[in-house]
Amino acid sequence: MEYHQSSQIRTLTYEENEDHPVFGTLVEQILHLLNSRLTFSDILIHQNSPLLLRQPKGLVAVTDSPITREELEEFFEVVEPNWQERIQDRAFDRSIDLHTARIRANCFTFQGKKRLGCVIRRFPKEPLPLANLGLRPHEQKFAQLTSGLVLIIGDTCQGKSTTIASMLDEINKHRSGHIITIEDPVETLIPQRKCVITQREVGFDGDVESFYLGALDALRERPDVIVIGEIRDAQTAQEALALAESGPLVLATLHARSTELGLQKMIRLLGNSEPQQQALAHALRGILCQALLPSIDGDRYHLATECLTVHPDVAHMVESGHVAAIRPWMEAQQREGCHTMNAALRVLLAEKKIALDDARHATTDRVGLAART
Repeated sequence: MEYHQSSQIRTLTYEENEDHPVFGTLVEQILHLLNSRLTFSDILIHQNSPLLLRQPKGLVAVTDSPITREELEEFFEVVEPNWQERIQDRAFDRSIDLHTARIRANCFTFQGKKRLGCVIRRFPKEPLPLANLGLRPHEQKFAQLTSGLVLIIGDTCQGKSTTIASMLDEINKHRSGHIITIEDPVETLIPQRKCVITQREVGFDGDVESFYLGALDALRERPDVIVIGEIRDAQTAQEALALAESGPLVLATLHARSTELGLQKMIRLLGNSEPQQQALAHALRGILCQALLPSIDGDRYHLATECLTVHPDVAHMVESGHVAAIRPWMEAQQREGCHTMNAALRVLLAEKKIALDDARHATTDRVGLAART
């Protein structure tokens, strides 16, 4: 990503970057961006290139000034004092508080360890109010559940962690209990209100070695709500289901592009066995699939969702393994607690908030979207 004079990446104007402190330290520049009014999801830093922001419509350079190796090394020292040792084998993640902002920094080498790079994701200092996320009322009701399994699915960087943090804080505001999260790394910090909050970090030098071991520990820690930051393997999937069967509410994320693909992946991780399908059908309370789309003006993101609240018909389909029948069922239903991604996208398109090309990219059913758009 080295920046050359021929680069076609746009550079922010002086007015847009609010007099960015070009001559400050890299930490000062990052803090300025984090506290600015600019809309972006990530800061991308490559040695010998300028700071880049990932905005809704693509990448933009903050200035023309390249970041030096010395500046990156100084920032890495802030992120991880033992960074030189940690970076030898692979990239490493760290969540840290930078005064008025909380970030996750993924630090790495490239070009045969000759150059350094970093991608920074920012998080809210506190969870956003659940009502402000753009979720429908029946989706917000997942935070009222006291037991069972809720899967939050979608591609990476689609706001799943933000939604879970807001759901947790909604629970935190309205009932007493013990909330345990297992995250890699810990992202938004949940303040203690009516609940005791235990946020455990997965990693080599974190609180627990894996999501599976964190889930295994959780049941003996008297939880009322458990968050599994990501179901990545069969052991974690099986333990998430076992936890949901044992009493607490379990919220877990899964990388999948649609409701039925998420269910297929979960069933596959559980071993494609009939007893596990029956257990999943009994424990599952709902699935929320998310996509973030750029606004037409490119100044913000809009949330589009697909929601499935488990109905006896759905439970039967899951139990029998007929997951492919769920989408036609969702399309045919006009009941509260269930809607398709296409239904959400059509609303955003009708309100002229998003572009058709972006809707086509986000849809979980491209043929269905084309037929009614």
